[in-house]
Amino acid sequence: MSLTLTTSLTATDEKLLHRAIDGFVPKKVFDAHTHLFHSRHFAEGKRPVFLDEDRGYGMADFQAAMQLWMPGREVEGLFFGYPSAGNNRVGENAWLQSQIDMSTNSRALVLAAPTDDSAEVRRLMSTGVFVGIKPYRLYADVPDTKEAEIESFAPEWMWEACHDHNGIMMLHIMLADGITDPRNIEAISRLCRKYPRCQLILAHIARSFNYRHAREGLHHLIDLDNVVVDTSAVTQAGAFRAAIEILGPKRVLWGSDYMVSELRGSCITQGDGFTWIHPDLGTDKLTIFGQYTTVGIESLLCLREACEDTGMTQGDLDDIFRENALRLVRRTSFPTRSSEDPSWKTRATGPALWEEAKTKISCGTGLLSKRAHLFDPQTWPSYFSRAKGSSIWDLDGNRYTDFTGGVGAILLGHADDEVNAAVKRRVNLGSYATLASPDEVKLADELLDLHPWAGKVRYARGGGEALGLAVRIARAATGKSGIAFCGYHGWSDWYLAANLGDDAALDGHLLPGLQPLGVPRELAGTAVPFRYNDPASFQAALQKLDGKLAAVVMEPMRSEFPRDGFLQNVIDACHAAGAVFVLDEVTSGWRFGFPGAAPMLGIEPDLAVYAKAMSNGYPAGAIVGKNDVMDASNNSFISSSYWTDGVGTAASLACIGKMKREGVQKHVWSLGERLQAGLREVASRHPALGLKVGGMPCAPSLVFTNPAAKPLMIRHMLQRGYLMSSQLYVTWCHDDEKVASMLAALDESLAIVAQTPLEPAQGPQQGFARLV
Repeated sequence: MSLTLTTSLTATDEKLLHRAIDGFVPKKVFDAHTHLFHSRHFAEGKRPVFLDEDRGYGMADFQAAMQLWMPGREVEGLFFGYPSAGNNRVGENAWLQSQIDMSTNSRALVLAAPTDDSAEVRRLMSTGVFVGIKPYRLYADVPDTKEAEIESFAPEWMWEACHDHNGIMMLHIMLADGITDPRNIEAISRLCRKYPRCQLILAHIARSFNYRHAREGLHHLIDLDNVVVDTSAVTQAGAFRAAIEILGPKRVLWGSDYMVSELRGSCITQGDGFTWIHPDLGTDKLTIFGQYTTVGIESLLCLREACEDTGMTQGDLDDIFRENALRLVRRTSFPTRSSEDPSWKTRATGPALWEEAKTKISCGTGLLSKRAHLFDPQTWPSYFSRAKGSSIWDLDGNRYTDFTGGVGAILLGHADDEVNAAVKRRVNLGSYATLASPDEVKLADELLDLHPWAGKVRYARGGGEALGLAVRIARAATGKSGIAFCGYHGWSDWYLAANLGDDAALDGHLLPGLQPLGVPRELAGTAVPFRYNDPASFQAALQKLDGKLAAVVMEPMRSEFPRDGFLQNVIDACHAAGAVFVLDEVTSGWRFGFPGAAPMLGIEPDLAVYAKAMSNGYPAGAIVGKNDVMDASNNSFISSSYWTDGVGTAASLACIGKMKREGVQKHVWSLGERLQAGLREVASRHPALGLKVGGMPCAPSLVFTNPAAKPLMIRHMLQRGYLMSSQLYVTWCHDDEKVASMLAALDESLAIVAQTPLEPAQGPQQGFARLV
């Protein structure tokens, strides 16, 4: 028996076909992996038996096949010849060139072997028809081409040619372990970084016919900006799901592998390998129920299942089936990103969308610290398409190494696998119901174990909200209303009341940029600030409240450590006044220590408030308190539906568990010390900027003498692939190499800023003063 091409569909094929394509495959499709060839170009005895002798399989044949199992779709493609040992590649490439209609988006790849004339390959790539190179393992001069290493069939001259022409390389990697083999990983990483304008397509989901290879190996490709994968001939939903989840939908390209797609069969994972099964070759020893369909239809079914399981949108499907490939082929939308040429420019989709957002969303977005005018209004990307580890991708596919830490909420790194897994489990089982999630009790146990002085917890979904709860609890427990505070504590009325001036016509502005519009004037005098490490300021605040003190609310530290027993003296005075001491660990919690800064500073609050890093980016907040305070407030009505949602508690449990197990705080603090020292060294090399480095080691801050230098610094750092501002955050995913690279980029950027004439900063207030 031998393989035969499918030229008509059975009733089973038709049923499966419509299950695969209806409502899934867009009307316009680009096939990123497909063959056109003439059988006369095979070497003697090498022509596959399912191909006719002396017959061309050209564009008309491809289109006929596509209309058979992609009915109603307009299909263009990236074509190359049929790789075969000893074949006539010159004739094959010439015949292929004759099939490409340059008025369409369809283009071709040069079929090339290591021994071919590199000048001729480059000439073909200059014609406009050929946009890259297709090497293949059968051209490697090795005893067993299944064990061919990459450079044995894709030598460096091919990478250089693709780099010089902004071209594409289509690579079917080999070695038994595929993309998990260290030799493949090393070669891909080295060559892609050396030749960043070579856009690499790793065929067959990086040859993950065994889906476990995709799950285990695709992580190595995340920070290689010029690597994508195609779906061709893969019939494993697990491989597609891994590609979508690990690399994201903008790095997955649909491919048919015509005419493998026309064969009946399937490739299945087995242990650490895979097996192709074709009913034409005999399946008498297999237990079979039902019928095989074609590889093309089976692959589409698996891709659909993976897309449905991962929640892909119509926009994602458009990317996978067409737009991602067109961006590669057209080349105009992919900026050059390399150490040699950092002057790439984005398509500015993000800034344009931000301008639109301001017309539809009050203030553009809900968090002040995400508004573009606080960074660089001209180039700040504003929106992300995905985030993973220490990387963020904007809407145009540009990847940045992130040092903003999600404004302090990200500690483990973006989309941490363990935290995501806990959230997915909770969502799959139901995240909200009339009954409460048992994770609430588990998280309470964790928090109370970490706070032996405490007896109760309450939950919220954000830091400002949790602080509002803490103030309500303190006022309910004491029967008083006055709040003395130090630091930044959010948007609530109790806090902004400090900005209510005595002049009824003009509100005071104790916090520049934070206006108390909408805050009842009757709250004037209920909240009084004091300065950190300033006992006289604290005493003055107490005097202003005149015996009405309900609570002292303060951050443990932000820019400096406490001196001369300042914190304990504040606590003692607070208790002497019969008030509650509330420690705001929203920013410092889990980052300045485990669980927060309090243990390191040797203090014990009455209430501790957590959010941000506790759940690594999922909405969650917690108030941990002493029994006498928490119980005294029970009769105050404090209640909200989504304080009982299960996502935040599940994320917090996973996050706290990982922090405890891995010693995350020690890592971010020690790495932060090296970062902060490096920042000071870089600042000293550009004295004209008057750059001051402050903050805690794991959350350093930058302050310029002239604020106009800040957006320019941000702009140049974006150009070098770094997302950062004047407040930095170290995460678990950062390491010495990332810190060193960022400091080198900052040094380059500041050298430019220092030589650029700067006008005084114009426009909206650049942030607001911290009362510390």
